[in-house]
Amino acid sequence: MSTPELSKMDFFELGDTTSLVCADPATTEVVRQTLKELGYKSHVAETHEMAIERLRYTQYDMVVIQENFAGSSLRSNALLSYLATLPMAHRRHSFVCLVGQSFKTLDAMQAFGHSVHVVVNPTDLPNLTAILRKSSAEFELLYKVYKNSVTAQIRR
Repeated sequence: MSTPELSKMDFFELGDTTSLVCADPATTEVVRQTLKELGYKSHVAETHEMAIERLRYTQYDMVVIQENFAGSSLRSNALLSYLATLPMAHRRHSFVCLVGQSFKTLDAMQAFGHSVHVVVNPTDLPNLTAILRKSSAEFELLYKVYKNSVTAQIRR
């Protein structure tokens, strides 16, 4: 792995809160800084293939995707399509944030329509810390019983 690739990823240890950022360079920097403030370690993907490869081998706590990631349109975004096909146990572990000009920040119906947990308009990126703190807390509350049930099944 080259030095530029290493600078785009933190090394994860057992128990770390992890994230994957899939966005243009300017958005990536804002998002990574916010995630660092929230206690996340992050990886950055520059292509759909790189993102999907990382998702196959790492179960991220948070995934942030830009709607036109790697030159795709929202409809042709291979990463969103891949996430939608994941098994429920894997999918419910990861909080997914979609960033794009066509969204109204925190619009639950838009988020639901794209099978993500929260949508954010780039004009609201300065408030991303508060947005992610609020929406990820709601996600944890919503899936707490499910995650506890899965953990109990594994222990049996």
